[in-house]
Amino acid sequence: MDSLDLYWKRFKEKGDERCFSVIYNRLVDDLFSYGISMGFQKENCKDAIQDTFYKLYVSRERLQEVQNITAYIFRMFKNRLLYIKGLHKEKESIEQYADTFSIQVTILDDLIDSEKKELVKNKIERMLNSLSDNQKEVVYLKYMIGLQHREIAEILGIQEDSARKQLHRIIKKLRDFSSENNLPEELALTFLLLSLFS
Repeated sequence: MDSLDLYWKRFKEKGDERCFSVIYNRLVDDLFSYGISMGFQKENCKDAIQDTFYKLYVSRERLQEVQNITAYIFRMFKNRLLYIKGLHKEKESIEQYADTFSIQVTILDDLIDSEKKELVKNKIERMLNSLSDNQKEVVYLKYMIGLQHREIAEILGIQEDSARKQLHRIIKKLRDFSSENNLPEELALTFLLLSLFS
């Protein structure tokens, strides 16, 4: 069991506010980054974080069945952002917010010389543009937030095996792209991950 899940268990069973604070402090920055990466405004992300944790706090007794608190909070946060933006309709699924998950390429100047910088940046941008929004989100959740396949699956509302297969396909696509464009695989992966920070 993840340490956050232990804090969650203590909070829901005993109302330990210190445990709730630990959960908040460990996730707040990742939630904010996740919201920004999905294309939401800073203020909306801040509001959604506060709403998410407020609802979690007041609803803890009704959430006894929640075992994986990290995935649950990410999903709550995502739903709240969609509601705030007005995309959250009763019949509309989470997947229908297409074209909002954005990743921009930034390259650290000391990684490659300036002559190759623009060429590599353009190649990486082409690779990123070839990924669907869902694929970008999977990469972000796995490599930037560090979530497990089961947590990614919970957040996206898919089966764990589907999350695993999607990540495998993305890595294969990255390898193929690297070899086609004469980029070392590690360099392409590094630039992909660096681009997720912006």
